[in-house]
Amino acid sequence: MIEKIKHEKYKILKRNIIEDSDFTKETMFILICAMIIASIGLNTNSVAVIIGAMLISPLMSPIQSLGLGLSNGNLKRVYVSLFRLGIFILISVVSSTFYFLVSPINDATPQILARTYPTLWDVLIAIFGGTAGVIGKTKEDGGNVVPGVAIATALMPPLCVVGFGIAHGNLKIFLGAGYLFIINVFFIMIATLVGLIVYSGNIFEAGHKISIKKQIIFYIVSLIIIIPSIYTATTLVQDTARENSLKKFISRELKNHYVFDNSINKKDKTVTLKIVGDAFKKQDIEKLEKKLEKYKLKNYKLKIQQLSNEKYLTAQDLSKYLNEEKIKENAEDVSLPIENKNQEIFENDLKTVENILYKNFSNNISEVKIGKLIDANNNENFVVLVVGNETMTDEVSEKIKNIEFDTEKKYQIIIEKNKQEKVNTSSKENQK
Repeated sequence: MIEKIKHEKYKILKRNIIEDSDFTKETMFILICAMIIASIGLNTNSVAVIIGAMLISPLMSPIQSLGLGLSNGNLKRVYVSLFRLGIFILISVVSSTFYFLVSPINDATPQILARTYPTLWDVLIAIFGGTAGVIGKTKEDGGNVVPGVAIATALMPPLCVVGFGIAHGNLKIFLGAGYLFIINVFFIMIATLVGLIVYSGNIFEAGHKISIKKQIIFYIVSLIIIIPSIYTATTLVQDTARENSLKKFISRELKNHYVFDNSINKKDKTVTLKIVGDAFKKQDIEKLEKKLEKYKLKNYKLKIQQLSNEKYLTAQDLSKYLNEEKIKENAEDVSLPIENKNQEIFENDLKTVENILYKNFSNNISEVKIGKLIDANNNENFVVLVVGNETMTDEVSEKIKNIEFDTEKKYQIIIEKNKQEKVNTSSKENQK
């Protein structure tokens, strides 16, 4: 009874794979559409669009057909499936390369970069995804598992990223995405092969048994594909552990400073911290460097880069000025210096403001600072503090308050005369 059920499922599975592997011009057009949609999703960092492209992609069919051909020793089906897969890959890469060549967005988005660093987990996903796909196709209607397999194994996005690598001449992205695609194809094919063998009830027909030589070749190829993914998985785990250790180090040892950026250079064995706060002396840095060992960062050197408080307001400075000037009645002493994502914007805005002020009022200004505060309602307040010298008059301060700065952020302008006498603040919308 069990053998009869298995035989019926095998016939359904075989029929579904053969029907899905039909090679028509409509299939090719669907593939092109899917590739363009996936490329747009990767280019705009849209997960939903990428998933939509994977659902309509026909890339799975020639891979499963290849597994079928290998399972029963049908060399003609193997060659035809390889040819169809090759055509599909060619169409996909050409389509995605063309898109990325004409696309005005040239940056490698997180969704693109996520397909360039395959690990052992991708191997496992391909194996179990391929297995689920085989089980799903033992049902008369193909089951509802196949769409999930298409999403999980993600055959489409890596090929799109290969096109991105070609379009931008980036060998690292090209090789990383290409390797991920090879992992998916190979292990989905193996999962299909094993599934068909299980449901057929025999290893191979008598005339198509695999020789010892072919088995050895198969194992060698499998190892060649798996070993790099094991290495990248190990590296990923180690990098994650180092990053977590650095986060603990920052939170425990730098409580009085704001670290807006950090990085670990494995090659040079250097930890770099970019901070805002009180200046560190050489001996202070040496003491902190010794503490790195406690956080599993032994033999790493500590490099600290500080933003000068002559240019940027500290958390304490900004809170003090906003509270004293009463710009926000509900302002709290919860202030932030420059965040990493806003650093470039702040630097550009500061240059713009300084160029105008020092060009027109160099004899009246001692210094210019810039900063940000988040109030109790989670509203952002961007501030420019202009510190005047003895020659600054009320007339000059009014002129400064009326200047329109061509900056990206909208700033509250605070003028401090003679470092003692504060004057009223003025909020000024800045035109881009």
